[in-house]
Amino acid sequence: MAVVEKRGKKWRALVRIKGHPSASKTFNGRKAAEDWARLTEDAIRGGTALPQESMTLSALIDRYLKELAKFKPVSATKRGNLKRWEESLGDREVSTLTGQDILDHIARREAGPATMTIELGFLAEVLAAGRSLWNMTIPDVATAARPMLRRTGAIAKPVERDRRPTSKELEDLAAYFRFNHGTIPMRDIIPFAIDSAMRMGEIIGLRWEDYRPGEKPTILIRERKDPKDKKANNQWVPLLGRTVEIIERQERTGPLIFPYKADSIGAAFRRACTRLQIDDLHFHDLRHEGASRLFEQGYSIPEVAIVTGHRDWKSLRRYTNLTPESLHREKPAQD
Repeated sequence: MAVVEKRGKKWRALVRIKGHPSASKTFNGRKAAEDWARLTEDAIRGGTALPQESMTLSALIDRYLKELAKFKPVSATKRGNLKRWEESLGDREVSTLTGQDILDHIARREAGPATMTIELGFLAEVLAAGRSLWNMTIPDVATAARPMLRRTGAIAKPVERDRRPTSKELEDLAAYFRFNHGTIPMRDIIPFAIDSAMRMGEIIGLRWEDYRPGEKPTILIRERKDPKDKKANNQWVPLLGRTVEIIERQERTGPLIFPYKADSIGAAFRRACTRLQIDDLHFHDLRHEGASRLFEQGYSIPEVAIVTGHRDWKSLRRYTNLTPESLHREKPAQD
């Protein structure tokens, strides 16, 4: 039988079954002690492995990432989101986590509902792996916290953005970076992001050895983002608009054409928007602008998909955010 009793500020779980050695463990919370006692009793009666010792959240995340990497590359997005949990709760024993810990973490983050939905989902994956793969006693705190988080609006489904920069905003950004050079050539990176319709991570990953100039210039994007295939997803894309001109004026100081960190580019872009009082414009909106311009120039969905890398043409619908002016056509010449 299993017994859970309070010992001072902690809870002790004791499992005694005739014909088997006794098993006991102390926990900070009653729920964790009850979960461990139940799993331990079931394991002894079923002749399976006993629940493993708990570990810190940082150690569990590290183990999860190492195991996952054996089968497929782990995205930078997943690593980054799990890093936030490590910074907040990394030293905590996973068996002692509570729903309140999740609520407190999200309140401190002050991030958007869509971002926190993704972040919470990644944590849930890690905790589920600890329970199912490594037989750990871990309370399902993600599920416990979700109803409250939904009611308060702290998590929600992402809302598709349709923000496009205005001509004046782009002119203001160009003028700003013309006189505020810094170490990052933002005056080149912004128009390159628009004309290439690339993600920031793709831009800073471009390599000189993958650049093919000429009459019909192209470049290779290595391991391009794809929800179904993140491994060896290399894609050759055309270089349109001002992209070749911009590439040619970059200094060849190493293997990368744009040898800068994403965080630094993002910070420079946000500072400029703040200084210029440009509201609610993200760097990723430049990719949206680029794709929308391609549609306005008359490119078809399959043609735009080659540039943007979309495998599902349906997902390109949100980029067909055309301006009313773009629907005017040249009038035929009069005889």
